[in-house]
Amino acid sequence: MRRPRLAPLALAALLASALLAPASVAAPTGGATPLRGTALAAALKTRRLTQVAFDGATVDEVAKWLQIATGWNFVVKRHVIEKAGIDLGTVRAKLTLGQVTVAGFLALWLEPHGLVAKVEDSIVYVTTRADALGAPVLVLHGISHLTWTKTNFRGSDLDLHPSDWTPPDDRAEEELVEDDPFTDPQHVVDLVKQMVDAPWDSEGWAISATKQFLAVKAPRSVQAQVARALVQMEALK
Repeated sequence: MRRPRLAPLALAALLASALLAPASVAAPTGGATPLRGTALAAALKTRRLTQVAFDGATVDEVAKWLQIATGWNFVVKRHVIEKAGIDLGTVRAKLTLGQVTVAGFLALWLEPHGLVAKVEDSIVYVTTRADALGAPVLVLHGISHLTWTKTNFRGSDLDLHPSDWTPPDDRAEEELVEDDPFTDPQHVVDLVKQMVDAPWDSEGWAISATKQFLAVKAPRSVQAQVARALVQMEALK
């Protein structure tokens, strides 16, 4: 018994339906995991851009270009930057570089405008230095060991004198050292600002001193630098 042959039109319709039918595709496995945190920060310092050429590009244009060139997320913190009084319209990229790391390019472009790149999770943020350092906290640093007034005490006379010699009484037993700048707490404040490179005029930051304490409201990373600066000052006392 012969099998019935399909009509040419029916055969064509069957083939077309087979080609158009949705295929069941398994979800991809083993894909590249997005870089995050310290891994992304390290990659910024090693990933090189073959060529960079901008002639007045805006922040958003550069961020979009970097996202395409690297595959990483770049976000501009517009509100934070504008709140700090920085006009984003003036932050333009005008430079030509070759074989430069992403971190190197960002530093050359952003630092003259008081901006930096900060990594959070899988995102590279363009923001202010103060924002990148974190939220300010208040810490009281003891400085009484710096501001105390030095006193010179009169020592014994080591010269040889006759037995009937009477020492003159024209010198005080104690003399205060009046030319020590550390007795003024403001001197400590000024030295800290010189020794710790930080945006001290940022909103929410503060630094002041009394004879006993140096009050600093700044991010924790800056507080650590302040503590080291105070240790170094001890050698100057």
